Amino acid sequence: MTSRYLRDSAGKDSAKVAGLASLSMAGVALTLAALNRIIATNAPPILPPLESTPQTFAWSEGDISYSAEGHGPAVILLHGIYAGASSFEFRRVFKPLATRFRVFAPDLPGFGLSSRASRVYTPELYITAIRDFAQQVAGASDHPVSIVASSLTSAFAIDAALTRPDLFNRLVLIEPTGFETLSQPATIGQKVIGSLLRAPLIGDSLYNALVSRPGLRYFLSKQVYHRADAVSDDLVDAYYATSHQPRARYAAASFIGGNLNLDIADSYEALTQPVLICWGRDSSFTPLEYAKPFVEHNTNADLMVFERSGALPHDEEAESFARQVGNWIAQGISTSRR
Repeated sequence: MTSRYLRDSAGKDSAKVAGLASLSMAGVALTLAALNRIIATNAPPILPPLESTPQTFAWSEGDISYSAEGHGPAVILLHGIYAGASSFEFRRVFKPLATRFRVFAPDLPGFGLSSRASRVYTPELYITAIRDFAQQVAGASDHPVSIVASSLTSAFAIDAALTRPDLFNRLVLIEPTGFETLSQPATIGQKVIGSLLRAPLIGDSLYNALVSRPGLRYFLSKQVYHRADAVSDDLVDAYYATSHQPRARYAAASFIGGNLNLDIADSYEALTQPVLICWGRDSSFTPLEYAKPFVEHNTNADLMVFERSGALPHDEEAESFARQVGNWIAQGISTSRR
């Protein structure tokens, strides 16, 4: 009797514990869902990234929003890949460059005002988007365009220029990746994190923690900008608004999950176009030493170092960047027309 009583009691206790655990998990899930809804409901509207009326390229894989101004040879500005990214990254050089060129600044798929699909984003998607935008919007079929690409997007621009050299005239690559960084296939850990970020409930929660205002401020001040005072409340608010639009987490999940890593060593060496490598002296995520293979592996490449910048020399030293890069692009165009 005693043994049977103990067994029954233990069974009842286990059932109670399991029931309480289920209730606790349900409570946590409901709480997370409620917090995610509050954050989504209170997300500020995203404003046009640049002081220019956005236009739309009806691309086959989703609408691409872009700004365009100026006259002359075409230049496409391609922002980097990270949570909260958009053409806002080029806000300080867009208009100065537009005094000399016809400048296009798209929001890449999954970012800014462009379509944000619930998908796994791949290098092939962005490479195709760059080629199609250059050909169908910037008019590269008639006159090859120059590209200014930032960070990981530089790797996609390299492959686009290699596969369609007739479309691209000159490449300006700002702290590109593909040799030391973001070149290896995704690790198991990265794949797990990427899958979690895409998951319906936990993904929203993890992403919201990542792109909270404190999270964004830390990222911008510690890994992006050389000067801490450059990270103003308005800057954080702009990144917060962009990163909290519906389905914004999917492109970020692909980046963090390693789906967008791309080894460009062979492609880069095969490029025939002139290349300008731009680097901030105080870049921490991609230190200046990482510029070495980009200079050594292509005889058509030059290096331009900005002494008071981190990861975004086109923002921290915008006047100097617009002038020097503009001169380099213009020199190539005038030389090719002699």
